[in-house]
Amino acid sequence: MAISTQKAKDGSLIIIEAPERLDASASGEFRGILRSAVEQGIFDIVIDLSKTQTVDSTGLGAMVSRIATARAQGGDVRLAGVQAAVNKLLSITHLDQVFKSFPTVSDAVASFAE
Repeated sequence: MAISTQKAKDGSLIIIEAPERLDASASGEFRGILRSAVEQGIFDIVIDLSKTQTVDSTGLGAMVSRIATARAQGGDVRLAGVQAAVNKLLSITHLDQVFKSFPTVSDAVASFAE
């Protein structure tokens, strides 16, 4: 499954729709999209996990790969639509304390305006 993205009209934010399985087979492409966004100066990033059922260690690594860079530039990486199994993994790894999570993409996008 190809990973889809959507940029805000002003180019200040990107929404990345994660695949159903964010594992070793998808994490390279996912990490590349995050890297490209940051290289383009987009530091407000929403990862849409509403369709994601499983995440492995490479997927987690990809998700956290650009947090420090985004935050250093005044942005952040935020999660939307986290499913129960993924939420459990985030809790076990304490990444639920690193990421801000929102029920919907719209809520996550709106949180950058606050």
